Amino acid sequence: MSVAAIVLAAGASRRMGRPKPLLDWGDRPLIVWELEQLLSSCVAEIVIVTGSTADDVRRALGVAGARYCVFNPRWPQGRATSLALGVRTLLARDRSLEAVVLQSVDQPTRADIIDRLVDELRRAHVPAVQPGHVGRGGHPVVVSAELLPDLADAREATLGLRGVLERHPPHRLPMDDEPIVRVDMNTLEQLAAARRLLGVGDGRAAG
Repeated sequence: MSVAAIVLAAGASRRMGRPKPLLDWGDRPLIVWELEQLLSSCVAEIVIVTGSTADDVRRALGVAGARYCVFNPRWPQGRATSLALGVRTLLARDRSLEAVVLQSVDQPTRADIIDRLVDELRRAHVPAVQPGHVGRGGHPVVVSAELLPDLADAREATLGLRGVLERHPPHRLPMDDEPIVRVDMNTLEQLAAARRLLGVGDGRAAG
């Protein structure tokens, strides 16, 4: 039984004003750093769902782009279309999945946090696990294979991932010492805060 991950990286990044997967993150684009974190974790299979800047993301990832990226032609219709495509892609590749990490490109996290969430899913025997920070839900969410049929049918009309988790409330794993689980990068200020929390720079050499 294996652990997989889906990274949703299809949006137009209108609020940020620049493509989020390609944001400077230390000495590399953000999407490259996120892939490295997943590869350093317990995750064995990865799908990166692209859309608005698909060609640029694939180029940024180099040879890994061809291996991990899946293009969603319906990306303008909402995130649920990318989630459903990512799940269907995984199911077509591997029927022995145990769990799937669901991550948005603008919500970076570390490999050790991913591993803690997967370990908690296994320990608690629950449909989903979500980190909690000071009483509020965070990310990423890890779901068990039993939720994959529902996620493969996710639609904006039924609230996508949110709708599935409303029907199957996730188990909360307290991580009050990890504010990164609440980061959602939609502005340059939030981007700067996330870089500080994860100890990375903006790619510019010091003068």
